[in-house]
Amino acid sequence: MKRNRSVEQERSSVLWGEAFPLQYPTEISGYAVLLEDIRQQSAKAEVERALPFEAIKRLKQSGFTALRVPAQYGGLGRPLSELFSAVIDLATADSNVAQALRAHFGFVEHLLFEQPSAYTDQWFERVGKGETAGAAAAEKGTGRDHFATTVSRKNEHFVINGSKFFTTGSLYADWLTVTASTQDGQTVKCLASRHDPGLNIVDDWDGIGQRLTASGTAHFQDVRVHDDILRYGNTEFPYSQAFFQLYHLATVAGITQAAALDIAGAVKNRKRAFSHANHELPAQDPQILEIVGQVASAAHAARSIVRHAAEALQAAVDKKDEDRGPDIIKAELEVWQAQEIIFPLTLNATSLLFDALGGTATLRSAALDRYWRNIRTIGCHNPRVYRTRIVGDYLVNGNPPPGQWRVGTV
Repeated sequence: MKRNRSVEQERSSVLWGEAFPLQYPTEISGYAVLLEDIRQQSAKAEVERALPFEAIKRLKQSGFTALRVPAQYGGLGRPLSELFSAVIDLATADSNVAQALRAHFGFVEHLLFEQPSAYTDQWFERVGKGETAGAAAAEKGTGRDHFATTVSRKNEHFVINGSKFFTTGSLYADWLTVTASTQDGQTVKCLASRHDPGLNIVDDWDGIGQRLTASGTAHFQDVRVHDDILRYGNTEFPYSQAFFQLYHLATVAGITQAAALDIAGAVKNRKRAFSHANHELPAQDPQILEIVGQVASAAHAARSIVRHAAEALQAAVDKKDEDRGPDIIKAELEVWQAQEIIFPLTLNATSLLFDALGGTATLRSAALDRYWRNIRTIGCHNPRVYRTRIVGDYLVNGNPPPGQWRVGTV
């Protein structure tokens, strides 16, 4: 089925390619219209601080959040490599929405890695129907080797007590994946209902970027562990580091693509020009067109790098290794190298776009500053400086990337 697309969409597909194979975009109900609706509202939402509850609700209803869920559970069963292209497109519409679903897609990935069981059946069925999961792991002020949030027994059930920071997307989710410590100091993971009366999620994230991701604080007061199921130790899937970092890069690629579309539209419609410009209209000024081309090229490069790294990660997943073997390490190194290139490239592009316009580009109502702020914020979560050093260490000394890392006070 041929989609009805705008001139802008046609041009962007020529420059950056299609995210989805043409035979199945209609499987996601209202896919093209939904993403365009989200994109049209993104600047206004940023200025007015309107949290994207409705956008995420529509994504759940459309089947988008079940993109990786096996077909027998109501999902689309698409490969991992296509997920990252989908994330780029969603982040082009609104990067807050894309990042808000990062933990959810990671949860689905974990289910896909596990051996089939009653547990995976139960959660695949829920996610296949549109339910989503957020994460509650990071804390402020605690050490790197333990969590202040605890799981203990009360009235014959396990309950969670404590507070979490960086609970990105959990305000929009149905479930939370919680990492905590037992009374004897063991690390555990469990699930809790977003609607448990003892759970209070506060939208207190005050970062300069990604302001609508609801990356705030979650307070747990005797929140019941779902089905009393605890999983002990480091239960991450072996390619989780590469997965979550590549998800960030896909979001950044989408941000840059959105910036290119916005600056192109602004230049095309701009009638105000300087007397010493090269043409009366900015749309015909070669210097201005060069800037637009630079931003578009950065978007193309970021998207292409993400897709290439996604294929490496897909190859590692296809091997179905139980441990973090050579293919996963190769994928990690590809992602770490991608971080070193994509972040400075896109930060420069989203700063450069202001040179194509006058002072009106800096108006808060234009919301063009959100692109740089959002990329800068994402880049701070897992600093690339450490990843780049790891790449150099591998090339010089042959040392593989370290395993799962933790963050906290020392």
